[in-house]
Amino acid sequence: MFRFPRPRILVHSIAVVLLAGAVQAKAAAIPPKEAEAFISGLANQAVATLADNTLTVQDREARLRKLLKNGFDMNVISRYVAGRYWRKMTAGQKADYRNLFTEWTLKSYASRLGGYADQKFEIVKTIDTGKKDIFVRTRIVEPGNPKGIRCDWRVRPSRETGRPIVVDVVVEGISMLVTQKAEFATVLKKRGIDGLIEMLRVRVSKFQAIASG
Repeated sequence: MFRFPRPRILVHSIAVVLLAGAVQAKAAAIPPKEAEAFISGLANQAVATLADNTLTVQDREARLRKLLKNGFDMNVISRYVAGRYWRKMTAGQKADYRNLFTEWTLKSYASRLGGYADQKFEIVKTIDTGKKDIFVRTRIVEPGNPKGIRCDWRVRPSRETGRPIVVDVVVEGISMLVTQKAEFATVLKKRGIDGLIEMLRVRVSKFQAIASG
């Protein structure tokens, strides 16, 4: 997974740009104010969790992982980063890949966030693309960086519930989805679909070994 400097991990974890022509939502577009309220609530919950000194690091990770699972459309994200190889996967490979990718992503970001706090979150504006998605522009202010970090969250209606859900977050012009897709494309080209699945399986098992140790 692409590694941003630690202070920027909050931006990626509680929020992931799908490019024009990527998977489109079928539901009606989210009203800008609703998208803004959704992002604000998601971020404030994460910040509150990080600032709660009564929680252990493990408790923080568990709560953050739940926030990420509920706030991100992992089905859309996992399919997008697999690119053209998604259509080449068997039903079994798709199931294994999606489950492992989701587990690895949630564990990875939640564990990195578990011991970090002291960031402030500000809504700057919303940007209507004129299509199905809304960008919510925010600024993350952290100690030693009063200028803050610009972050655009791409929000669309969930196919299952119609409620707002995050499909990408772009920090200072860098999309996590696009970066992740590039990494996976390299693995898929060299090792194939089964090689990617095995790589994800190993990464997930490492997290489990750390937790049990």
